[in-house]
Amino acid sequence: MNSSSQPRFISRWEPTELASTILSASGRDVVSYWISALAFLDENQHPVMLTVNRQGELTFGDLVHAVNPDFASSVVLNELLRKGVVEQLESGQVLLRRSTYVQDVPGFEKTPDVRRQNKRSERSAGRRHNDDV
Repeated sequence: MNSSSQPRFISRWEPTELASTILSASGRDVVSYWISALAFLDENQHPVMLTVNRQGELTFGDLVHAVNPDFASSVVLNELLRKGVVEQLESGQVLLRRSTYVQDVPGFEKTPDVRRQNKRSERSAGRRHNDDV
């Protein structure tokens, strides 16, 4: 596979902590790919709506297959629908709910337990600014 056919990614978005907690590993992988792979983002770098089974357009199955060809797209879609992460519109399109992802904040490191600022204050922990006199 040459470099021009490799998917390109951005780091503008990340899944919310709640979405990361309630989803299975395959669900988390699909959401993470959806919010970072340029092929699945619009011109404003927001996740595109995907069709379930229309020919000629990006489908939810294309997304799932891009993440892992062994994942069953219907199983992943059912999980995301059941947990309220996506919404299926009457038009047959699947919309990733905005409450599922947040803007990646530079200067913060994300750990499984907590988001914390990378640069620590020079002040003592637990002390107010005016107590450092």
